[in-house]
Amino acid sequence: MSKQRGFTLVELVVVIVILAILAVAASAKFLSLQDEAKASVFYSTAASFKTGVQHVHLIWQMRGNGQAVKNLIPISDPLAGGDLSVNEHGYPADTRGVSLTLNSQDDCLDVWRAVLDSLDVPVAKDLKASYRAEYLRQNDCRYTYVTLPQYQIYYNSNTGEVRITP
Repeated sequence: MSKQRGFTLVELVVVIVILAILAVAASAKFLSLQDEAKASVFYSTAASFKTGVQHVHLIWQMRGNGQAVKNLIPISDPLAGGDLSVNEHGYPADTRGVSLTLNSQDDCLDVWRAVLDSLDVPVAKDLKASYRAEYLRQNDCRYTYVTLPQYQIYYNSNTGEVRITP
């Protein structure tokens, strides 16, 4: 008569515990990679926004205006609200050409939508888009990445400075 050999209950429990520990470690690494990927998307968007602002300023300089210009650059994005106007420093200000200065939350939305494609990088006044636009004070906007709120882009239309945090 032969004895059947198998695993004891204790051995099976030990194997299950080891597998659970490995699964937790792997999921933690996966979540870390997700945050890194989201941060990379933010930094890429911030770089694109900064490049767009510099591009608008370069066009303004090449045309030799030296003053605020209404409808300097045609914008085809239907959400932008019109063609891009620049202030007296040659930086994006709005798309409605009303005041030629950045002085409202709508202007912050306009600048974002004119510099970037709003279908690829949506922005809104609330949390219903990838970025939330806020008017801080005269000529300053803040764009918060809704997915990771500590990641923010600051834009000053007087100097053209684009800063990011963290």
